[in-house]
Amino acid sequence: MEGNKIKKISRDIIYSLPAFSFAIPTFPVMIFLPALYAEEYKISLVSIGVIIFCAKIIDIISDPIMGWLNDISVLKRKTWMIIGGIICGFSMYYLFLPVTMPNEIYLGIFITLLYIGWTIFQVPFLSLGYDLEKNYYLRTRLSATREFFILMGLIASVSLPVLLNLEDSEVFITYLAIITGICSLTLFYFLISEPLKKKTIKRPKINSLLKDSNFLRLITAWLINSLSNVFPSVLFVFFVTYVIGGNEESRDKILLFYFLSAFIGMPFWVQISKFIEKKNVWLVSMLSSAVFFSFVFFLGEGDINFFIIISILTGICLGADLSIPPSIQSDLVDNHKSTFGVDISGLFFSSLTLVNKLAFGIASIVSFSLLDVYEFQAGNNVDNEIKFILYFLYAGLPILLKLFACYLVWKFSLTQKNVEEITKKLYG
Repeated sequence: MEGNKIKKISRDIIYSLPAFSFAIPTFPVMIFLPALYAEEYKISLVSIGVIIFCAKIIDIISDPIMGWLNDISVLKRKTWMIIGGIICGFSMYYLFLPVTMPNEIYLGIFITLLYIGWTIFQVPFLSLGYDLEKNYYLRTRLSATREFFILMGLIASVSLPVLLNLEDSEVFITYLAIITGICSLTLFYFLISEPLKKKTIKRPKINSLLKDSNFLRLITAWLINSLSNVFPSVLFVFFVTYVIGGNEESRDKILLFYFLSAFIGMPFWVQISKFIEKKNVWLVSMLSSAVFFSFVFFLGEGDINFFIIISILTGICLGADLSIPPSIQSDLVDNHKSTFGVDISGLFFSSLTLVNKLAFGIASIVSFSLLDVYEFQAGNNVDNEIKFILYFLYAGLPILLKLFACYLVWKFSLTQKNVEEITKKLYG
């Protein structure tokens, strides 16, 4: 029994290793890239917002296509992951280490390729994880292990350049992602056995998804909650710099505390999920996050330490945000399979990646367009009107969205008892 437990933990770790590498560029792209291309390469914020939005639209279209290709087993899922990794490494290199002076077209091409590479990797990666574990609680542990490595990647991307006192952090982050990606994908490819996946009829089962009320409620809650998380992410650099007077060092420090708190808090939420319904764990974390984040309105010039405290508290809540919804999604795949008689895990998990990207695209174009309307210019002093817009977009709107997501999750009806009965029916 103990040997089987160790074997499963080892499997979970090896499965999750690639998540570290693919997480490294996440926040540099989301948080630092707009500021980098605006301040260093003099591309306007509205242009950056439009480019990111258009790239996300293309990326969003690729999600259901990748989910469909995953479900009809055109290639093995591990093969798709390798293809996605190659595209990501290539595009990240040219995005952060330009070989020429980048313009709008250059940014558009390589950020689109990066997003598509992520999709090609991520959809089969999540789908394969669903097939690795069927137990209700152990699914949460597997999901948490994967998100644990994602957080390690995020922490590495913001802390190592500071700890190593590196001036060219973009160079370090790029090579760190590429080298660790090669190593982790190699281990994954040779040490993780890919469960056999039955081929589905060669057309997406969109109709059955639209008839699945539990899926629709979860995916709507996920979209709203993602929006509440993405608005602060997109505007983080601008809020810290122009509202509370932080610099690059303080930004890195805040992010480090935020991710470390999520890193530390995740085991707490996983342990709680042993005794409380997953949806209730997620609900408590979102409500707590909304309450803690409301203190942002009391921040002013120089309140860096107070903001770190808020970041620590909301970071702890992030641990549940990352680990619980994918675990619930795995349960929904089984529920769908039992109700409609078809395994379309690729389409299910591509829907999660789709709404994440849609949220990022919406937040980017709304935020940057609104700031452009009020003639905000990176590098210049801002007036009280601009600060008010930053307060609203960074904290006010996200809190309202988070509370709406709480309401949707509260109404979610699939329970642990339901899932265990379905699992027993499907797998014995």
